[in-house]
Amino acid sequence: MSFSADVKTECCEVHGKHLHCLRAELAGLVLLSGTISLGSGGLSLLLNTESRGVVTRIFSLVKRVYGLECELLSKTGPLKKNEVYSVRISGREQVLSILDDLGIAVSLGIRLQPEAFSALTQRECCRAAFLRGAFLGGGSISDPQKEYHLEFVVSMPSLAEPLCALLQGFSLNARQTQRKETSVVYIKGIEDIIGLLTRIGAHSSVMELENIRIFKDIRNNVNRQINCESANIDRTVRSAVQQAENIRFIEQTRGLEWLSPALREAAELRLSYPEASLSELAALCPGASRSGINHRLRKLNEIARTLREENNI
Repeated sequence: MSFSADVKTECCEVHGKHLHCLRAELAGLVLLSGTISLGSGGLSLLLNTESRGVVTRIFSLVKRVYGLECELLSKTGPLKKNEVYSVRISGREQVLSILDDLGIAVSLGIRLQPEAFSALTQRECCRAAFLRGAFLGGGSISDPQKEYHLEFVVSMPSLAEPLCALLQGFSLNARQTQRKETSVVYIKGIEDIIGLLTRIGAHSSVMELENIRIFKDIRNNVNRQINCESANIDRTVRSAVQQAENIRFIEQTRGLEWLSPALREAAELRLSYPEASLSELAALCPGASRSGINHRLRKLNEIARTLREENNI
């Protein structure tokens, strides 16, 4: 099961106490996953989902808020892997009454009534409940091991802006984009996603996200440390190779006997131990410190540069 499915399962277990919150959650579900059907049986409201938990949640909400029973339909998904469920509420009068109560109008489909939506989401608890329903109806989260991304797929263009504003009202950095003919409201960033999941009651999922973040931070810190150490090793090796080349040039042009005893000692050590660090060379040279060895090798580099300039090399 995906992380997104786990979050939905947890949201379906949130116990709503107040009728106004249940209505707001059901409104979110209807607006994000609902469609109107007009067939031989008359007018119907269909709520579509791939989650059995969401099916149970819809049955429960409709029963608790309106005292009505729903009908369950199912079919194989387009990829023939998952079952797609449709929860159907039938009867023209029942459907229109429910939609009107949820602040949803019917006009070649379903659309948002701004004033009714504002009244429905007036309370903070109802705004959170609406977002929970919206996530159950049309939300998803990417695998947090790969990226931090949560989105709502909104088939109703008039809902994208109010949904985005609702998220922003909770200080969440929500944005909108267009994906073909569908509007998408999304949030990125671990803090904003945790903020939303906390609001809609997915507390266990928040804990899992926190654990994933800690693990990724540790892994990233280790990788940065390894990269830093590798870079330091590369610089040390390049410097050692350059030093050895300069010492050989001095040996070929003037001979190491031409150097002072201290410089000759450092030169011979570098040639004998081409991969040794400055600290390791200092340990092999009694009485010399790391900075002293570094000073001698830098002096040898300067001598080699001067000799090259004198010989036009």
